[in-house]
Amino acid sequence: MKLLLNRKKDLYSEVLIKWLENKKGAIKEQSYIKYLNFINLYIIPYLGNKNYKLLNQKHIINFFNQKQISSLSLSTKRTLIFIIKSSIQYCVKNKWRKSLDLSFIKFKKPKSKIVYLTKTEQYQLEKYLKKSKDIRKLGILICLYTGIRLGEICGLKWKDIDFKNKSLSVNRTVQRIKNNDLDATSKTKKIVSSPKSESSIRVIPLPRFLLEELKQYKSISEHYILTNSKTFKDTRVYEKYLENILKKCNIRELNFHTLRHTFATRSIESGMDIKTLSEILGHSSYHITLEVYVHSTLDQKRDCIDNLVNYVNSIVEY
Repeated sequence: MKLLLNRKKDLYSEVLIKWLENKKGAIKEQSYIKYLNFINLYIIPYLGNKNYKLLNQKHIINFFNQKQISSLSLSTKRTLIFIIKSSIQYCVKNKWRKSLDLSFIKFKKPKSKIVYLTKTEQYQLEKYLKKSKDIRKLGILICLYTGIRLGEICGLKWKDIDFKNKSLSVNRTVQRIKNNDLDATSKTKKIVSSPKSESSIRVIPLPRFLLEELKQYKSISEHYILTNSKTFKDTRVYEKYLENILKKCNIRELNFHTLRHTFATRSIESGMDIKTLSEILGHSSYHITLEVYVHSTLDQKRDCIDNLVNYVNSIVEY
């Protein structure tokens, strides 16, 4: 049975609402809330009163050229073009309008410098953590040697640690999302959900020293590791914990994602292949890993120059 729209106005805003309701059962709660907020905040104010049948490439280009929209983050713009493309395709599928080619609208990520701990900083941090008796230290050590995300660490339970097979399973993540509940007393709420993508559900080997650290605190299988209870650790609170630890170690101020970058950087420096690293990080494609993490450090460049000199000298001597 086909859906019917208000034929008197044929507003694009109606299409957006129907498209989102159609997707509601197939997407996560946090995705639904994000799409709803983006539709109301950005798309409807600019395109909502347009006739969905007459929407064309120029309308969409002008939309992204608006000052408020053009200044948004790359991630937000990518989500907006996804919503627009998907909702128009929804119209086409229901035979409400003709197709519209928007494949030329793409947002490329500008290359930015990856920030990670120096070897000295990592040594200082690990030295402090290994002396500490605070169970919260485990999350930082785990991230340094597995590269898992902040939300994934907060969502780890003891049952996710396989001591026999010396591995860790990533099965859930803790997130803070906008609270759209009618009786809400706060703007956001914390939830536990499945990881961000299918590739994010993964099994990662653990080094022996980390398994020994974990054994000292091992508890009830359903308890969250960072709290040793049935209550998970808030991501904001845990990031604050890292901030305090860095200060105690006289290490510059860094965000939690730096630990993931550090793991990836040390892995590449030690010779780990990109495919393996990509799977451990939970990337959907090894191309993402290549794009983000394959960069040469000054030490690596120096080694390459030294190797070149040695090679040339060997030719001359011969």
